[in-house]
Amino acid sequence: MNETQPRLPPQLPAPGGPARAALLLVRPGRLFLYWVKDDAFEKTVTSATGPAEVRLEMSAEGGTFVELDRQELDLRAPGWYLNSNRTDCRVRARLGILDHGQFRPLLVSNELRVPRESAGGEGEAWSDFRELRSRRAGPSGAASPSGPRPWIASTEPAETRRRTAAAVPSKALGYLALVLHAHLPFVRHPERQYFLEEHWLFEAITETYLPLLDLLEQLSQDRIGAPLTLSLTPTLMAMLRDPLLMEKYARHLDRMCELAEREVARTREEPGFAPTAGFYQDRLRRFRKLFQDTYRRDLVAQFARLEAEGVLEIIACAATHGLLPALADSPEAVRAQVLLGVQEHERQIGRSPRGFWLPECAYFEGLDRVLAEAGIDYFFVDVHAFRAASHRPKLDLHAPILCPAGVAAFPRDQETTVQVWSSKEGYPGDPEYRDFYRDIGFDLDRATVGEFLDPAGTRSMTGFKYHRITGDTDQKEPYRRAAALQRVADHARDFAENRRRQYDAELFGHWWFEGPEWLNAVLRGLGERGLRAVSPSEYLQEFPVTQVSEPSTSSWGEGGYFEVWINPKTDWIYPPLHDAGRRMVALVARFSSGGGMPRRALAQAGRELLLAQASDWPFILKNETSVGYASLRIARHLDQFHRLAAALEAGRVDEAELAALEAQDNLFPQVDPGLWRRA
Repeated sequence: MNETQPRLPPQLPAPGGPARAALLLVRPGRLFLYWVKDDAFEKTVTSATGPAEVRLEMSAEGGTFVELDRQELDLRAPGWYLNSNRTDCRVRARLGILDHGQFRPLLVSNELRVPRESAGGEGEAWSDFRELRSRRAGPSGAASPSGPRPWIASTEPAETRRRTAAAVPSKALGYLALVLHAHLPFVRHPERQYFLEEHWLFEAITETYLPLLDLLEQLSQDRIGAPLTLSLTPTLMAMLRDPLLMEKYARHLDRMCELAEREVARTREEPGFAPTAGFYQDRLRRFRKLFQDTYRRDLVAQFARLEAEGVLEIIACAATHGLLPALADSPEAVRAQVLLGVQEHERQIGRSPRGFWLPECAYFEGLDRVLAEAGIDYFFVDVHAFRAASHRPKLDLHAPILCPAGVAAFPRDQETTVQVWSSKEGYPGDPEYRDFYRDIGFDLDRATVGEFLDPAGTRSMTGFKYHRITGDTDQKEPYRRAAALQRVADHARDFAENRRRQYDAELFGHWWFEGPEWLNAVLRGLGERGLRAVSPSEYLQEFPVTQVSEPSTSSWGEGGYFEVWINPKTDWIYPPLHDAGRRMVALVARFSSGGGMPRRALAQAGRELLLAQASDWPFILKNETSVGYASLRIARHLDQFHRLAAALEAGRVDEAELAALEAQDNLFPQVDPGLWRRA
């Protein structure tokens, strides 16, 4: 059944240019079609004698397009959802009107690849990853930017190669690759002393990043040979190295230490809560000393140092965590997100990344070529991307596959993810663990806690939580730290005896308070169970022989595709995003050869476009958490992009206005507008 959508919010710039239509994949069997009108299109529709109609056409394996379905639609709506029962094909939509019984086409959409839902053919080829690396490396040993890296089919019998890839040295019974994804959207508001959404970062530093660094420091000192793999997204690194935000965080930490002191005094006659208050005070004082004195407010430098010491492998991510399949209609937008993400990683960490975390684990067929151009060796996809790969992986989820462009894809292990993520079926829901939602920011009266909350009076989390998970009611038992740590040890043993693979970094410490301790116990206990922790790059070096296959289009969102980000609550953002992407390509073609003010304006336009493309905004809109803020951010960045574009086209860039935008959205200081050159 079709659904029409509300019209674009009035504050959002409407797409311009000639009339066009575009198809987006929601999931196999579900497509979203939008169209943009111009005056000629509007005039034709107004004078039509019959209804509007869309005809969906499909092509299998490069054949000609044939009609698959037709239906009436309402052109007053900004978009329409189409159902189709065909998969593993290319589709396009022809939009037109019935004029005296004859179909009169007006617009033809892009061609869209609808993915497989089950694995492709049984054909089998294996390749040696070392050969691929040597072929794609230039004289300096760096990856060649000249184009895709072709895979090399081996003449060695496939069965021999499977045994080689699956073999595990006698020193280990199996491998464990723990991969943490650390990301937050870029939120920076220099115009305000206190901004509620900036506390997303402050909470993550206190509850996740400082505990994780503390854990890794101890592993390094104890010479525990159990490396973690961690993605640090460019937006997160930009915030962690922003002097203004770090000054605000230092003040926040001081306030939390003051609150801890008051809580110790307040709970001194409450034996159920007093030990936890004392624990919070000690913990916050330690984190303040680490942040201020040991790390000198530069957490990124500490992560980079730990990578050099061998306890961590840091991997790259797209520039602003854009949902790449939703941007694929503009290859330049995808390329800019990937290449700038890699360049920022090199600038911030000081070395080239081997791996890449796809935002939302969202892959589309052909994305491997862009990753190969960026010099990436491996990335991650969701489980069904493997199960519907172009050739059925012979080793299922127990080894990576090699994409046609020569980049390895590792799968998430679904069963493990449930065990670590799920509050219903996994470890985090254990009754001994701390309850995330019971916080004194909501439990205590405003006279007691109000000065530590938003000055506007909004209730919010403080991080001071005194209860454990004891059911779905508000009646919670006091949190017992010693008992929680004993349960951590039990769960770490259970995990090490079972399985492997990767999680979101903010789970550890933020949603699951005891997560860092669990991680520590897992890494320290692997050896006695015959397991070995490795990074994906170490695995590829040790087992370079890999089956060649391409993952299917997919994501880790609910349902496995893109419905979390493309749905009736969010679909209005894509026409103006795509329009801005096309305009950026045109601006670069016209102005990138110059310097001075035009180049500065062009670079800032690129920053604004990238920030509007973040996948965080549609995710927030779908989950209805901070809808007003997410909508405002999309509208603001697109408006600022179009103002800069108009100023460039008119040859009248206002330096004061440009400087203000550069000061506000100040990430990616070395962004090269040439990244958007026409693909």
